[in-house]
Amino acid sequence: MFDKLKYYLKSFFTLNKSEQQGIVVLLVLILMVIIINLFLPCFISDNKSDFEDYKNEIEVFRKYRDEFNDSVRLRTKQAKGQLTLEEAQKLLNPYKFDPNTLDEDGWLRMGFLPKQYKRITNYLEKGGKFSKSSDLQKIYGISDVEFDVIQDSIVLDKQSKTTPGKAIIKKANTKSKTYKYTVTELNSSDSVNLVSNLQLYPNIVSRVIKYRNSLGGFYKNSQLLEVYKFPEPYYRKIEKYVLVNDSLIERIDLNNVSFKQLLRHPYFDYATVKSIFNNKPKKGRMYYSDFDEMVRLCGINDSLALRIKHYLYFAPPK
Repeated sequence: MFDKLKYYLKSFFTLNKSEQQGIVVLLVLILMVIIINLFLPCFISDNKSDFEDYKNEIEVFRKYRDEFNDSVRLRTKQAKGQLTLEEAQKLLNPYKFDPNTLDEDGWLRMGFLPKQYKRITNYLEKGGKFSKSSDLQKIYGISDVEFDVIQDSIVLDKQSKTTPGKAIIKKANTKSKTYKYTVTELNSSDSVNLVSNLQLYPNIVSRVIKYRNSLGGFYKNSQLLEVYKFPEPYYRKIEKYVLVNDSLIERIDLNNVSFKQLLRHPYFDYATVKSIFNNKPKKGRMYYSDFDEMVRLCGINDSLALRIKHYLYFAPPK
């Protein structure tokens, strides 16, 4: 062993000076690489938790997307009379009602389709009357499973002497007395005001407030139609009573918001947020000066731009 070492050292000293220096430098570099490789993990922070947060935000977005797709799928099956009992229980929101006098708003808010209500109206206008709960099964388009879900909520007025076919007319004549709407500002109203002023059911109001909070506020009243399971025919009746003060919107400072915070907003999907963060100006100021610059650099389409412009402002980075 010693003889081999002596041999290598002897060979080293037979080299010229520049060759010796080259070997020394090479050995030093090799030693440095070994040391760096040993200690580098100590200086690299673990970003696994942040990555997990992003994954969670993506899962939330996918959940909302799946809920919307599921709603469309259930409505399609409902129109074809193909709902299962479990699906009907998920789709319908029954409450105590008399099918002889319940108006269109009531049927739609319960979860039935406009064409189902039309068939019920046709039945009543032609002289039909619901004398017992099971009579509702006579209506074409209302499936057995839908009837099973609502049958315990049916309350028939046994003392009513209403002439068959006149129930809907009677209801229409007294409708203005039954439903009195009050002009309501959407962004500042609490659940009590929305229920009493617009005659909305509590389960719908809770979804309206939840969506309003996730948006940061409404900028127009038609955004109510974006709320999950909000009935469009009912919106048409109350839209003139709904006001929106867009100055109450909680706007997002785009140059200082984090990736996951922006992803929480319903109008910003993962691809859009990634584009916004990747396309900031690379030279000089590394932030967006205004909305138009952001739209241009990120290639955001006009439809999305019209919606998100109400929720952004642009301050210099802190």
